[in-house]
Amino acid sequence: MQKLVSIIVPVYNVEKYIDKCVRSLLKQDYGNIEVILVDDGSPDKSGYIIDRLKEEDNRIVVIHQENHGVSSARNAGMAVASGEYITFVDGDDWVDANYVTYFVDLLEKSSCDVVMNKNNYSGCNDISNNNFSVISAEKAIEWIYLGDLFVAVWNKMYRRSVLEENYIKFNERIWYGEGMLFNVEFLQHVNSVAVGESAVYHQTFNPDSAMRKFNLKSNLCGIKSLELQKEAWIKKNIDIEKAWEYHRYCFNRSIIDGLVRSNMILEYKETYKECVSNLRKNIFLPLKMEKSIKKKIMWCCYFISPRLMAIRKAIGFKKAAKTGGGYKK
Repeated sequence: MQKLVSIIVPVYNVEKYIDKCVRSLLKQDYGNIEVILVDDGSPDKSGYIIDRLKEEDNRIVVIHQENHGVSSARNAGMAVASGEYITFVDGDDWVDANYVTYFVDLLEKSSCDVVMNKNNYSGCNDISNNNFSVISAEKAIEWIYLGDLFVAVWNKMYRRSVLEENYIKFNERIWYGEGMLFNVEFLQHVNSVAVGESAVYHQTFNPDSAMRKFNLKSNLCGIKSLELQKEAWIKKNIDIEKAWEYHRYCFNRSIIDGLVRSNMILEYKETYKECVSNLRKNIFLPLKMEKSIKKKIMWCCYFISPRLMAIRKAIGFKKAAKTGGGYKK
């Protein structure tokens, strides 16, 4: 028999997208699934929509709770999950019909406890192939910090027993960077990771998503998440430390970009100046860490004129919002 797979979907303000998301899960060519939909006190019609969907298919489990954030919602889903494997899908995204089959096959072939896709998902990188490899947990941590493996929990699949035996949950005090923290904690308890490169996940450009809207407190929360990750390290080496430092450095650019895009420079003038100073005084870090000549040039441009580069990126962001497509860095 097929092993049961639990698909956990946090639901909040996604009334425009949740029907397409859930129906893509119900159309999986892998039959033995449970779809756990967690309404995190959504103020729109999302709760009503998922209740209606539940009436159509008995594989759906619906949970309604007061609003406590995405980490709480995912924990609520994990608490009732009974599958041998767990995967997460965001409520404004959708997946191909072979999404579950693809990840289960990689887990079975590799005998690993987790499979993570590279940055192969529509909205970022549409390139897709059937290549897969097995790497060490240490290398996976390094790749997450460098951006070679996406930081989020979606586009991945985990063995539930590892989560339960090591009491791994989402930190409910962290709402930004919670996925990276979860992944890094999980990787402390496994030796190897299966890595795929098939674009079976489709990210929707949702301008109302918390990930799309700039919030300085969220970025500071992301930095706090990084600090907690460092405290959780059991497995570490010089490459992980350098990659972590680079990821921490990149927050300076993220904050600069966000302040410019949101016209908030005057409101947070000192923060903006500090980030520009941090970016400029350690510019050799990205030039050393980045392999792409194009990205090295981009960092040099940020060094010369961070505000102009941030304006350029804001224009690209607005274009993506109009077309509904993903914004490529």
